[in-house]
Amino acid sequence: MSQSDELAGRVALITGGSRGIGRGIALKLAQAGADVVINYLEREDAAHEVAEWVRGLGRQAMTVKADVCDEEQVRRMGREITAQFGKLHILVNNVGPFMLRRTLKMTADQWRLILDGNLTSAFIVAREAVSLMERTESGGSMVFIGAPNAERVGSQSESCAYSIAKTGVVILALTLARDLGSKGIRVNVVNPGFIENDSMTPRMREWMPHEVPLGQIGTPANIGEAVLFLASERAHYVNGAVLNVHGGLWI
Repeated sequence: MSQSDELAGRVALITGGSRGIGRGIALKLAQAGADVVINYLEREDAAHEVAEWVRGLGRQAMTVKADVCDEEQVRRMGREITAQFGKLHILVNNVGPFMLRRTLKMTADQWRLILDGNLTSAFIVAREAVSLMERTESGGSMVFIGAPNAERVGSQSESCAYSIAKTGVVILALTLARDLGSKGIRVNVVNPGFIENDSMTPRMREWMPHEVPLGQIGTPANIGEAVLFLASERAHYVNGAVLNVHGGLWI
């Protein structure tokens, strides 16, 4: 597994970093030299497993249990990051619950879960991250994780709340890209497609590749590579970009 020092000296926070796409991003950034903060809510064992893997690369790692929809818990997470690292260079807003349900069959609590989990959480964490990034001499980089073609999504009968939330994530990210550019903080979006995960059924693995022009399901490492590029100095003039990493899904 190749390693580099591209992100040496950088501290990265990945929300929902214990599994799936978040885990893939955490490992990819660690391979590039970053110290990593793994945020989690329920999967403590998985978070510690990722942290041990990061430490095995010679990088520093910490795990922080926090509900990113809760302002006080996010502020506490910021204090813990400050206590260990003093600052933050990279934020990956990855947390995003998903639910398939016809719109008018959703309860109000389910609606709030999807909107708050995807959109409100991104706002709360980004706001906290700015104060930490302002302590660095080189600014920082935020990467928001969206959904396939979230910058132009249309009506979605069974994922209306999720689509609204992820389109909102794109709008939030682009607004922050404009507002924070003068502080040296870049903000970009990665929109994943069908990405391998432990909740996929055999039937999903059978039909999904046929929807993708490249004929295959993506991996968390594919998303990690895109995030690594946007977080690195290779993308020092990339701000307000929306990168679809989906093999051509629904183009």
